[in-house]
Amino acid sequence: MIMKSIPYLLIFFLFSCDNNQLNNDFNLIDNNADSIIIKSNKSILVSDTLNKISDSITTTKVNKVIKEIHYLTKYVNVLKIEKNNLTKELKYSKENVRIDTVFVETKKSFWGKTKTTINTKTDTSSNQAIDSIVIRSVDTIK
Repeated sequence: MIMKSIPYLLIFFLFSCDNNQLNNDFNLIDNNADSIIIKSNKSILVSDTLNKISDSITTTKVNKVIKEIHYLTKYVNVLKIEKNNLTKELKYSKENVRIDTVFVETKKSFWGKTKTTINTKTDTSSNQAIDSIVIRSVDTIK
C-alpha cells in the first residue's frame, strides 16, 4: 500500500512546491496592476489640472471679448446719438447770386469824336445746398 501512495505523495509534493511560485506570480501581477492603476491616477490628476488651467484661460479670454463687445455697443449708441444730433442741426443754406454784365461800346464818328455807351444786364439765380455735407443713408446697426 505504501507503493501505491508514493506516486500520490509525489504529485502532492510537486503541486505544493509549485504553489509558492504561483503566489509569487500573482504578487507580481498584482504589483504590475497596482503600478498601472497608480500611473493612470497620476495621468488623471495631470489632465484634471490641465483642464482647470485651460478653462481659466478661456474664461478670461471670453470675459475680455464680452467687455469689448459691451464697449463697442456703447460706442455705436453714442455715434448714433451724434449722427441724429448732427442731422437735426443741418440747415439749408440759400445762396442768391447776382451776375452783372456790363457792355461798353465805343463809337467813333466821322469827325473823330468818340461816343461811349454803357449797358448793364443783371441776372439773379439762387442755389440751395445743405451745409456742404453729403448725407449718406447707410445704417448697418439698428
